[in-house]
Parts: sequence; C-alpha cells; structure tokens
Amino acid sequence: MTRSAPPRTALLTLADIVGVYGIKGWVKLRVQLDDPQILLSLSQLQLSGPEAAKPSVPRAVTIQALRPHGKGFIARLAGIDDRTQAELLRGLSIQVPETDFPAAAGDEVYWRDLVGLKVWCRDEGNRVLLGTVKNLFETAANDVLVVSPCADSVDEREHLVPWLPEDVVMDIDLTEGRLEVDWYVDE
Repeated sequence: MTRSAPPRTALLTLADIVGVYGIKGWVKLRVQLDDPQILLSLSQLQLSGPEAAKPSVPRAVTIQALRPHGKGFIARLAGIDDRTQAELLRGLSIQVPETDFPAAAGDEVYWRDLVGLKVWCRDEGNRVLLGTVKNLFETAANDVLVVSPCADSVDEREHLVPWLPEDVVMDIDLTEGRLEVDWYVDE
C-alpha cells in the first residue's frame, strides 16, 4: 500500500533574518508586514531556509521581544542566547502557515490575494481585459499593480496601474477573481 504525502500548508514569509545585534542573541529582521507586532502574537512561527535543515538550528521559533532599530527591527528569539547561536540564523526566513495568519478585515485585502486576479478596465466605453496581476510594488507616492498580459487580454504589454482605491481601483471580487479599475489602455 502506498501512502500519499499529507497535504502541505502554504507558508507565508513574514520576516528575514539579515544579521545579528549585540552579544545576547538578538537578530536583525527585515519585516514584511504592515504591523510587525503581529509577529509577537503568532504561535506557529518556523524558520525556513537551507540552514534550517541542520540539527543545531531549531525549526519552530518564538519571538519573545521585538523593537524598531534603524530601518528594520531587532528581535529576541526563544532559545537563542548568544551571538554564536544568532549567527547560525542569518539568511533564514521566519514563516507561518497560511491558515494560522489572521484573515484580512472586511474592508481590507492582502497583496498576495491580488496576484492572479484578472484586471478589467474601460476602453472607449467597452469593458476590456487588461491582463492579470503579476505582483505589486511600493513607491513613494503609492503602491503599483503590475498587470501582465494573458489569454484574451487587450494587448501583449505589461501595464502599471496605481493602487488608488476608489480613484483607480474601483472593485475587487476575490471570489470571482477579478479587479475593476478606472484606468486606460496605454497607447
């Protein structure tokens, strides 16, 4: 009898360990969350990366303290008590199973949920498919959707659409996999 592997839960990367701080085991983090304090409330955090496979590096991790430091954060991790132990964690990511991450509030959406949505706009009064959301990136002025061409899209070009809710982004329907924008087809 052959056993199939248990279903894998997708992991979300919340922070990257980019260095060490001091001699008491604190690590420097590049946090990928709007509210870094969420890291203190999640119980299923784990380390990921090539070094995490070594027996001396713990897989499960608990963040005991988190403080802003320069452009990033520093954190004290449970069981990491000196600089030598902290050095082993450099280059690893702190992740959480997607199912353990808090759901977005009713009027909010996570960027990861937008990737793959079909983007519809108006062109000369007609509703046309601009493409699908490839990714998003931040700019000083506003965030930007990168829309890639797909089957049935209006053209074969990549489009950049500003993330301006109610001005440009008019409607998001995650269930139907679509995003409506008040934007134009580039000339």
